[in-house]
Amino acid sequence: MSYSFPKQEKGLGYAPAEVDEFIGKARLQFEDPSQLLVTSGLARHATFSMVKGGYSVAAVDTAIDRLEDTFAQKEISRQLAEQGDFALQDRLARFTESLQGRIDRRKSRRFKRATWPLRGYSPKQVDVFFMALERYLFSNATLVASDVRSQLFKVKRGGYSETQVDAFLDRAIEVIQLRQALDK
Repeated sequence: MSYSFPKQEKGLGYAPAEVDEFIGKARLQFEDPSQLLVTSGLARHATFSMVKGGYSVAAVDTAIDRLEDTFAQKEISRQLAEQGDFALQDRLARFTESLQGRIDRRKSRRFKRATWPLRGYSPKQVDVFFMALERYLFSNATLVASDVRSQLFKVKRGGYSETQVDAFLDRAIEVIQLRQALDK
């Protein structure tokens, strides 16, 4: 089964067969929610091979982001129905506390550094994003999951560990999704 994503006009795009397989699993999940084929976490970390004549990266990424948000809302609703509001509030508090632990660290010391000759994310750029996240968490500033997903950091030798920063960003997205669900 093929889906209607535009092809990448220049260069490489996502392998259509891989994208179609993932989207197919997501559709099966929607049709039968008892199946556990796709979760918000799987959607967030979905990767596809790059091929000539592949699907548009931007179009697929946008669709996958929407799927992630939809699956997250379903998962949160299911947890709310099964465990109640307190469980979600507790989960949100724990996740927020874990983010606060990193935010409270000194600038340029928030994450492990990549060792030479490896590169990592620019500490200055990551620290600037931290200020926006802190305003969201503690001053009710606006921040949405797409703001976090669209963060691009330059890489430099001795930068922050990409793995640690990416895990932190994943947790920030989860906090945003939980807060949105609880605010409804």
